[in-house]
Amino acid sequence: MTAHHANVAPPSALDSACRAFSVPQRIQASSLERSVLSQGKHDTHPYVDGDIAHWTFGLGPRVLLVHGWDSRGSHLAAFIEPLLRAGFSVTLLDLPAHGDSGGHLSSPVHAGRALASLAQALGPIHGVVAHSLGSAASLWAFAHGLEVNASVHLCGPSSLSPMLQLQALGHGLSPDEQTAFVSWVEKHIGIPVAEMDLAALKHGLRHTGLIMHDPADRLVPFAASTDLQRQWPGAKLIELEGLGHRRILTDPQVIARSCALLSGARRQEAIA
Repeated sequence: MTAHHANVAPPSALDSACRAFSVPQRIQASSLERSVLSQGKHDTHPYVDGDIAHWTFGLGPRVLLVHGWDSRGSHLAAFIEPLLRAGFSVTLLDLPAHGDSGGHLSSPVHAGRALASLAQALGPIHGVVAHSLGSAASLWAFAHGLEVNASVHLCGPSSLSPMLQLQALGHGLSPDEQTAFVSWVEKHIGIPVAEMDLAALKHGLRHTGLIMHDPADRLVPFAASTDLQRQWPGAKLIELEGLGHRRILTDPQVIARSCALLSGARRQEAIA
């Protein structure tokens, strides 16, 4: 370390919290994920926060796979084959500042806007399978015009306010710093935090839903899913065991239940 660097003050807890909220880690695809992606049709969607990379597989009603924070679309690759077998086409995307997409900053709102923009460009969307941050992004998109027949929510935060409280606690922020953190977040996302809470978003939940979450999830509290189910009469909540926050993405039963919900909604659509 140079003398110059030694004199630089370490970032404050507030700086760290702001950075953790806005700058995701960009994860590279594994060689196995790259080989899966190479079988899809790769495209980019021009977008104000940086072009959105996406891949489409198969033909049929479109299902969008939406990943979480510090993740990428290919982390949901285990859903592709079962959904194709069920007669769907599958599109997975990398959210802003994630994976192969452009941009350096993100948030649930950035992600929601990007998702809504891509969905509009792609045409009708039958359903969404969303994990963690992707679930919050989907709730925002549903409340701002994205219409689907069904959606699956895996370990997702449902309101932004409690997640900010958790982040503030995690970074050891003082009451004054917590206030400053919320103000900074509101500038970053361009809307009041309350507009990312369920009370403001629930009007978008007019379709069939399935919520799955492990109560032992250490990253997103299970209460986020019980709150979501309470505000969403058309959704069922399933408690999972032993899957934590990430193993849910490769669990055969979780994938089968997701496919069953999306197929059921498709049959309902056909009858209607």
